[in-house]
Amino acid sequence: MHSRQYSRLFLVSFVLLALITGCETRPTRQTPPVDPQAAHAASLYEQQRYQEAADLYEDLANRAIPGNRDLYRLLAADSLIHDGQLDKAEALLGPIQAPSLPPAQQFRLDLVQARLALERHQPEAVLKRLRLLPPNASRDAAIRYHSLRAAALKALQQKLPYVRELIALDKLQSDEEQQLQTQLGILDTLTRFKPQILQEQLSGTDSTTRGWMELAALLRDFPGTPEEIIAPYREWRDLFPDHPALPQLITSYYNQQQQRAPLEVSQIAVLLPRSGPYARAAATIRDGLMAAWYADPNENRPPLKFYDSSNPEQVWPLLNQAADDGASIVIGPLAKPAVEQLVRAGDLPLPVLALNQVDIDSIPPQGLYQYALSPEDEARQVAVWAAWQGYSQPALLYPSTSLGKRMAQSFMEEWRELGGSSVRTQAYDPASGDYSTPVAELVMARQRKAQLEKLKEAQEKAKEEGLTEIDYQLPPRGIDFVFAIGNKQQMRQIRPMVQFHYAEDLPVFSTSRAWDGRLSHDESFDFAGLMLPEMPWILDEEAKDPLSRANLEAQLPPRGRKYLRLLPMGIDAYKVAPLLRRLESSNTESFPGRTGILYLNPQRQLLRRMTWISLQIPPKVLGVTPDAASVQVIPAETPDPAHESSSPAQR
Repeated sequence: MHSRQYSRLFLVSFVLLALITGCETRPTRQTPPVDPQAAHAASLYEQQRYQEAADLYEDLANRAIPGNRDLYRLLAADSLIHDGQLDKAEALLGPIQAPSLPPAQQFRLDLVQARLALERHQPEAVLKRLRLLPPNASRDAAIRYHSLRAAALKALQQKLPYVRELIALDKLQSDEEQQLQTQLGILDTLTRFKPQILQEQLSGTDSTTRGWMELAALLRDFPGTPEEIIAPYREWRDLFPDHPALPQLITSYYNQQQQRAPLEVSQIAVLLPRSGPYARAAATIRDGLMAAWYADPNENRPPLKFYDSSNPEQVWPLLNQAADDGASIVIGPLAKPAVEQLVRAGDLPLPVLALNQVDIDSIPPQGLYQYALSPEDEARQVAVWAAWQGYSQPALLYPSTSLGKRMAQSFMEEWRELGGSSVRTQAYDPASGDYSTPVAELVMARQRKAQLEKLKEAQEKAKEEGLTEIDYQLPPRGIDFVFAIGNKQQMRQIRPMVQFHYAEDLPVFSTSRAWDGRLSHDESFDFAGLMLPEMPWILDEEAKDPLSRANLEAQLPPRGRKYLRLLPMGIDAYKVAPLLRRLESSNTESFPGRTGILYLNPQRQLLRRMTWISLQIPPKVLGVTPDAASVQVIPAETPDPAHESSSPAQR
């Protein structure tokens, strides 16, 4: 349950109440008029024109009397948070001294600070900030309090405290649609618990909570048969006549569960080539599929039936044959020409999870999903991760190959989507074997060397004169990180070259192509500190897991490091195929796969959020690529004139 849906209601009432009462909680005999500019700012906020609202509030703060100045700063900061300008919002909140505020404004400050912490993915800070609800808090402030706490508890996977916040929130809401979503959240969470656990954890609670527990128990008893719950539901309603459950709740719950329900699969058709350029890759994917099938504990697991799709032109006859043979879903084809045929198709005879990805300008046919371990997608994740870490001035090194140019283009497009500006770029010819010259040009090694020599001279002169401080400082580089694209052989030379050319202080990012999943002792020196996104399976050495890397590498025939990552792709394809409808039902749905956290974009492409590591022995795990929607590039204070904004494809 995210707090965004309640914030506009809160802010409008917050503005009117605060301005009418002069920011005091005691009643007044005479109500002064609301400032027209403040009312207009509140209206802009309601229209989601957050930047304009923030500008008006900042203007009001600059000319307000001291008693109202902090209030307008709060409102401006809240607007900026909604606009994604978190650093600017934090700067506005900084000068506000909480102890000097009236109690009502102190709580408002806590709410805005908590919202900022939530947007920064700091749920613990939200709960620390919002420990208690003041007894005199307004209804709208209480709604925001409980919604923020609910969002933080959900992020922390504290399910029963999360339910308690939803129940408290439900009692305050008047909007029926918002209340329905809250109640669906209550039931969706409670039905995942065994009855005895709920009795132990929620014993001695009020009648409303007991009613939710009993209703959840009913829904567990009748998971897929809504017609059979009618009589038991009437008995439940007789026991809890005043319960707030909405009349349409049960119907909405079953509709939601039906959308999220796994596809009923009786047979899986797998279209993979047995000959041709994709044969070895297909054999590795087949190994992963079969490993996942054998490890499936379900006694009624669907059989896998394999079809030879070596000829991409035969994809349609194979699909129709699979449908005639009783398949419920298809995994494959693998070749891009075959996937392109399906993208241009009309209706498909059954759902298809293609194992490749092609460029599309429109929504593909209903039932077609595309899953690929895309290097371009990894380049986009580098942009998201770098922005998430606070970097703002990229230097991009890429090979002058078609793939290198596509990856560079993907990075720059994502960087601009995140609010970044120009990118300093430098191509290199992988055939020449010369990495030193392009690296030196990218990091402006000659200029940096001159700057360091000047600093050294200044330090020596200061030492001769007996000074402890000098005025000379190194000027900004104009870049604060390097994204280098290359394979393992190339990156083993490029990474040390960056350090050699006076850029040892710059972090260096790459993609999973930079290594093959193993580092020797000698290689670890060359790759030390290189950061990249990787699939969780590569890092999985769990001996008890039959699908871990350690076990599968020991049991399956070796097919070369080139195809290693296709094993977990086969595993994920098997596991996620029945869940595609659930992933499609909501943009918040995801699946924790072996290749990453899987989710669908609007084009039904199955994308990944990967695990970030720093290369060493063993690799150090740094985190997971965040949702790009929660990330924004904070612009550098001074632009770098050496940046280039043209794309590799254009050059």
